[in-house]
Amino acid sequence: MKTQTCLMLMLYSAAVIGLGGCNNQSTFERTQVEGVVTLNGTPVEQGVITFIPAGKGASAGAKIESGKFVIPKETGPSPGEYKVEIDSSIPTGKQILDTDGETMVTEYENGIPPRFNRQTELTVTLKEGNNQQLFDLETK
Repeated sequence: MKTQTCLMLMLYSAAVIGLGGCNNQSTFERTQVEGVVTLNGTPVEQGVITFIPAGKGASAGAKIESGKFVIPKETGPSPGEYKVEIDSSIPTGKQILDTDGETMVTEYENGIPPRFNRQTELTVTLKEGNNQQLFDLETK
């Protein structure tokens, strides 16, 4: 059971928040992060925010719902410097062929510009305790 729990944690970490693995040698202090994400003054309806350490530390991520996100201390990032990636899938209004080669499905694209996700320019310094963050993204 312990191996299965460790494997599940590794898979979740790799897929959602990029944690490196499941061992007790690299336990990190963690901190709570909560905040608001807007795009051109409008709350991001749904998406994902990920904090990626610039050096050593724990990565963390959370869902964005109605412009708000919360990462509790138990699963939060470590205090320190972070790059921040924000993603939000929105429908394009087009139908595309699904991977089964037969079914048509709604096409989605990232509604957040690359400079705020894969090519992020966003950085923050997180401290011990509760961190409040406002990401007021502008496309202009």
